[in-house]
Amino acid sequence: MLLAAIPARAASLNDVPVSQYIRLHVVAADDGAAAQALKLEVRDAVLAAARPLVADCGDADEAWRRIGQSVEALEAAAALRARELGYDGPVAAETGVFDFPDRHYGAVFVPAGEYRALRVVIGEGKGHNWWCVLYPSLCVPEDAPPLRSALLEWLRGLLGGGR
Repeated sequence: MLLAAIPARAASLNDVPVSQYIRLHVVAADDGAAAQALKLEVRDAVLAAARPLVADCGDADEAWRRIGQSVEALEAAAALRARELGYDGPVAAETGVFDFPDRHYGAVFVPAGEYRALRVVIGEGKGHNWWCVLYPSLCVPEDAPPLRSALLEWLRGLLGGGR
């Protein structure tokens, strides 16, 4: 049966009130070009490690527990990527409740306020930062290609639909 092969639906924006969003905040060491590039690389490493943790969570509280239980592993993923790129300064990850400004993610508006978050600080953390909503996932880097549904693509192929 086809439906048995479809994983449980991940939380969507409609399922989670904005007050329950969990944010990701990555802060660069400084505003230099190298530090800003490193910030994006560290972001990608943290997202790669965090997405599987929250992908099948039933609610924001479960996602928050998993992130909290994995903060050391998430910090290690961030630090490893930084070291791979030649950075030898501190990289620290923490969870907590932090202030965030208004933010648009495409057509989605997330208002300013205090949110539970995973914060990753590189070096002194004096540079520009990057943030997103980790749960439900709105973490799509601005330079990422548009997301496509694998199931939709499979169905189009099966039914002979073009792209």
